[in-house]
Amino acid sequence: MKSVLRIAFAFLLVAPQAGAATYEAVDGNRIIVLDGDTVALPCKKPGRGCAERVRLRDIDAPEVFHPDCAEGLQQGLKAKERLAQLIRGKVVYVERDGHKDIYGRTLGALRIGSSSGVNAGMQLVREDLARPWKAGAAAREERRLWWCGSVQ
Repeated sequence: MKSVLRIAFAFLLVAPQAGAATYEAVDGNRIIVLDGDTVALPCKKPGRGCAERVRLRDIDAPEVFHPDCAEGLQQGLKAKERLAQLIRGKVVYVERDGHKDIYGRTLGALRIGSSSGVNAGMQLVREDLARPWKAGAAAREERRLWWCGSVQ
């Protein structure tokens, strides 16, 4: 019985830390904004292809590289530029919770100025430059219609 209690107590000490977010302070001028919901962080050790790609968690911005429509491309470019404006010249705290998306990108958030600062992705949502992320084909179509309208 004592061993079961010890294991349970040890689990309670470790469990809250298992999914806890970690934060890394990065110079916003060194972050490469790929589009409105994806950035590349600078390499810790210089080398080819070493940048870590971070997909902003809980949001979706229009595609820049493979847009669904011309209007979506324009919205995507606006979201990309706004994200760059939000982080330029700032200390950005990259929040990671250990998860990756299906493309191997780290899922995380960019917090401006401090680990409890403004979430850059949620700011894009507030400014109607991105949409809250929901999974599934119906949600994907809803986002496409938001950016492209009903005409393709």
